[in-house]
Amino acid sequence: MPTREHPWTRPPGPGPWTRPPGGHTSGAHRPLRQPRPAAHQDRRPRKIAFADELPSRARPDAQRPPRASPAPDYELKYPPVRCERGRRCYAAVFRDQYWELLELQKEVESTQAKLGQLEALLRTLPPARNQKEAHMAAYIWRALEKKWMDPAFLDKQARCRYLKGKLRHLKTQIQKFDDQEDSKGSVYF
Repeated sequence: MPTREHPWTRPPGPGPWTRPPGGHTSGAHRPLRQPRPAAHQDRRPRKIAFADELPSRARPDAQRPPRASPAPDYELKYPPVRCERGRRCYAAVFRDQYWELLELQKEVESTQAKLGQLEALLRTLPPARNQKEAHMAAYIWRALEKKWMDPAFLDKQARCRYLKGKLRHLKTQIQKFDDQEDSKGSVYF
């Protein structure tokens, strides 16, 4: 049985697999490497790997199907409640992370308020009268933008959004369970 080499492996040096100078090949795929004559091939058996078995980083120019936005991990980790014990566990997680959310939310809102006040103050400044004032104003604006884009601040905002979604999900699951339990004990006439 003939062996097959991976089409995405390239030997060093120029060849038909390289791109022309100046960039891309006008939407066409790169030509595949030509197989070596039988006299030059190794006698070792080669493993054939199919495209779906390869990690995505091994195929950089492969077309990837568009993915729908993935469900948050808490939707998978916390399915609908089935028993009273599960309800108590969900409620305990909710209480524990609710306090974390409150502290985090207070910190984020405080930082946003301070940065908003500073921005409003900077907008009320009169125009610069000389070069030094203009440089100073530009420096302060850059510092303000840097604070808004600070990775620690952005991480806190992202964590806050995540916790809000998770707690909303837990609360919904608990309420659905409670509604089911109430309807089981209800008598309708």
